Amino acid sequence: MRFAATLLLAGIPVLFSGCIQMEHDLRIADDGSATYRLNYAISEQAIHRFRAMFKLKDDLAIAAGEAPPGKELEPLLAAFIDPDVAEIRKQLEAFADVGVNVKSIRQEVRAAWRHIELELEVADLAKLAGDPFFARHGFDLYRNDAGQYVWSRSPHSSDVGSIPAAPTDRELEEITPIMAGFKTVVHVTPPGRIVSTTAFRTTLQTAAWEFDFNRQPTALQTLLRQHFYIVFEAPRASLPELRTTARTEPLR
Repeated sequence: MRFAATLLLAGIPVLFSGCIQMEHDLRIADDGSATYRLNYAISEQAIHRFRAMFKLKDDLAIAAGEAPPGKELEPLLAAFIDPDVAEIRKQLEAFADVGVNVKSIRQEVRAAWRHIELELEVADLAKLAGDPFFARHGFDLYRNDAGQYVWSRSPHSSDVGSIPAAPTDRELEEITPIMAGFKTVVHVTPPGRIVSTTAFRTTLQTAAWEFDFNRQPTALQTLLRQHFYIVFEAPRASLPELRTTARTEPLR
């Protein structure tokens, strides 16, 4: 797997590989609470690929006289590689002390794909400020100099603003078996009128981004470069200030 990245609560689990589809829906209320819904699907083929990749890494480490590295992912993220409702619930319930409640979670298998649907409720976003996982994978929320609120998630790649080169026919032939089916959709609804945003589509109060490899072969590179950003007016809202430690890095 060339890239692995995640966003939690508005960008949440975004594990990069083909045969993975995600739809994120974050809704922030004016009292500082929030609801997050995730529809996640991963093919059995992708699960087997991940298993084989992790096993190969472990085998190579053992052959070199080193300790096997395992999945090298945080437990919550690793739970989505080979998804099981019980394990995902266990990992999510670890965030109960910062006010994250698992309202619902269910799994089903259709046409050799595992589908996970979950809904989380956050009683007070302010409590997430001290959580290490959120600090690495979450989002920023603050007021700008004009008194408007800003919701933001930094891009994963420092090549912001650059346009990814379209793959050649040969490159497309090579990556299609890996990336075919990859799709990520992000919806964010703040508690007020959107003034400006980097979203691809907007309504009065909802911003939406969509990255679909089947429609755009550079979808993954575009996603890694994407700055998720919304400026909105919410004069009656009382929202906490949140700052993350998310970093951008050059594409490799």
